[in-house]
Amino acid sequence: MDFDPLITFHQEHQADMTVATMRVSREEATRFGVLAADGDYRVSKFVEKPADPPGTLISMGIYIFTMDALDRALAEDACDPDSAHDFGKSIVPILLANGQSIFGFPYSGYWVDVGTIDSYWQTHMDLLESPPAFNLNDRSWVIHTRSQERPPVLIHAGAIVGDSLVTDGSIIAEDARVVRSVLSPGVYVGPGAVVRESIILNNSYIEAGAQVYRTVMDKNTTIGHEAVVGEDTAASDLTMIGKNSQIPTRYKIGGSSVIHSDVVKADFPSSQIPAGTHVRRGYKNSTG
Repeated sequence: MDFDPLITFHQEHQADMTVATMRVSREEATRFGVLAADGDYRVSKFVEKPADPPGTLISMGIYIFTMDALDRALAEDACDPDSAHDFGKSIVPILLANGQSIFGFPYSGYWVDVGTIDSYWQTHMDLLESPPAFNLNDRSWVIHTRSQERPPVLIHAGAIVGDSLVTDGSIIAEDARVVRSVLSPGVYVGPGAVVRESIILNNSYIEAGAQVYRTVMDKNTTIGHEAVVGEDTAASDLTMIGKNSQIPTRYKIGGSSVIHSDVVKADFPSSQIPAGTHVRRGYKNSTG
């Protein structure tokens, strides 16, 4: 997000506080602070994560304050023993109650709150569009992140990689296919393996002939030889594999399943896991 228009808007309206806002669906609005604003963008009401949203204009969680307004609101909040000490639940209501001028900046660019697995996955898929939702290669807007010193990506002969982001240290073995996926540092995709519409986090290992579809895999996970994880259909919800878990050779994990962290072969009730199953380390497993 380019903050210059937001700052200019704040200054032009001589606001005590400006909050970046955007429109979302009514269903999504339950996850955000919801505002009411007039035609001049002046905010008259703010409700944090309402079960029954009074509207669809939500806070993006990006605020600009004048120092004086913020200082007084924080001081007042600090004296309230029942306060949640939260911007949305506490500070914004204080400003409204005190008659401070609050304005909502109408943002219309790309923005996603990745507070759910679905939105986290969809944001990664958005980066694979042509053109992408936003340009990671824009040198005027560098994204600073914690990088790892890894060797360059190695793609063996016969492998096919399409519409994907592949990070340093990854190895794509011969005849493997990686399609519409994001591979984090140190991921290995074995010979003849298939990865489609998936997010694979650091140091995960997908062995020869395995198939991974519409899955989010946490760090240090292993998919055994010829195992199948998820379903290759848009009708299937995402499958999730927790950190350090191991899917045994030739096991089949149905779509929409959740394999929790540190799961090993002994934790699986069988080699065929129905769709929607939760498998936990050392616990009785459940469906749904």
